[in-house]
Amino acid sequence: MKIIKSGMQAMVIGAALFSLAAHAQSSVQLYGLIDAFVAYKKPMNGQSTVLAGNGGLTASYFGMRGTEDIGGGTKVIFDLEGYFNVQNGAMGRTGFPQDGLFSRNAWVGATGRYGTATVGLIPPLLWFSTITFNPFFNSFVFSPMVLHSYVGVNGQGVFGNAGEWWNSVYYSTPAIGGFIGRAMYSFGNDPGHLGQNKWTGQVSYSNGGFATSVVYQQIKFSLNAGDLDTVLPGLKTQSVVNVGASYDVGFVKLYGQYQHVWDSISTGDVGIDTGQLGFSIPVGIGRILGSDAYSKSSGNSSMYRNTWALSYLYPLSKRTDLYAAVLSDRASHESAGETIGGGIRTQF
Repeated sequence: MKIIKSGMQAMVIGAALFSLAAHAQSSVQLYGLIDAFVAYKKPMNGQSTVLAGNGGLTASYFGMRGTEDIGGGTKVIFDLEGYFNVQNGAMGRTGFPQDGLFSRNAWVGATGRYGTATVGLIPPLLWFSTITFNPFFNSFVFSPMVLHSYVGVNGQGVFGNAGEWWNSVYYSTPAIGGFIGRAMYSFGNDPGHLGQNKWTGQVSYSNGGFATSVVYQQIKFSLNAGDLDTVLPGLKTQSVVNVGASYDVGFVKLYGQYQHVWDSISTGDVGIDTGQLGFSIPVGIGRILGSDAYSKSSGNSSMYRNTWALSYLYPLSKRTDLYAAVLSDRASHESAGETIGGGIRTQF
């Protein structure tokens, strides 16, 4: 009887250990970020207002990601993320009517010794370079580089959807001596439009406090196959090259970007050159952020735009910070714009 009892105990312990091991091989995480702010805002050529807004520094979102270890050093991965508005509880970002339930990320794939491959709704490589090499990251309110690239004026700007490409496949190499190569292709998914696509490639390098990236992107549709002409009359293809770099020397982190956009238009091509310089300086337990972006277009229409921003971030904890920021916006044939505000941002 003792032998049987000992055998049963061993089986129970073995089953428990197997269950723990199986649990350790897979995981699912719920997470997100909430950012609310109050500001005085006057857009260029617009009327001023005082508002309680969403996403002063980062658009609010929630997400669920998971991994499953399938052996041999390979894991199945997925990520589902959706935007929401703090001020009214609605799904999506303000001003982005195409946002769905999971409009920030919605993909599944695998990662291992040969790199990472995913399929679904995926942010393009140009977007990652734009937000990585400027101190205001992905702010659509206070980041000069994001505003110049994705909230252009008078036809300036990068099309193809800012934060995500639908119907996409993505591949990233493993890091080799600090270098990583990435590529992405987005299908038009529309019968009769086999040539309608978006594709992009990137080479990045990081070592210690230095990081740099070169990205090339070409689009033949923005959101849906055949829609470029509705985005900008006569537009057939848009190509973009972006070079970014950052260097952290301890007492200051420096950021820089250069970007050139080619718009192939039936009435004449247009080129847009944009440069951005920025910094992040630790002051006490907080940080001062500063950035300036300047764009100039040539071709059919010649115009300029200059935008600068300053901000102070004060951490209340590892997950929560307060911020105050000011932005000034100037462009050809437009009245000046400005935004002054402050808010709170917390992660969960």
